[in-house]
Amino acid sequence: MSKLLYGSVDFSKLLELAKAGNKAFSKAANGKIYLNLNVWINDEKDNYGNDASVQITFKDAAKEEKIYCGNLKISEQQAPKPLDSSDLDLPDTDDLPY
Repeated sequence: MSKLLYGSVDFSKLLELAKAGNKAFSKAANGKIYLNLNVWINDEKDNYGNDASVQITFKDAAKEEKIYCGNLKISEQQAPKPLDSSDLDLPDTDDLPY
């Protein structure tokens, strides 16, 4: 079963690294800029409840060149709220012709 993960990435850090010419960024022939990254899914939640981490990297990168830039959590499906018919503005059905 697929799982939805949500989280955030430090976009300011990514811009800073891109402007500095970090090797994890590459420009394709179509002019678009791509970022190489890894997503690490943890066996257990970390101290902040994160289930995964986002790391930018490139081929043959040294350990210090692999930078963590974000975290993710597994989205927990919430049970639907019970319907309270008093909240609905339903028409009176007693005056229907059938």
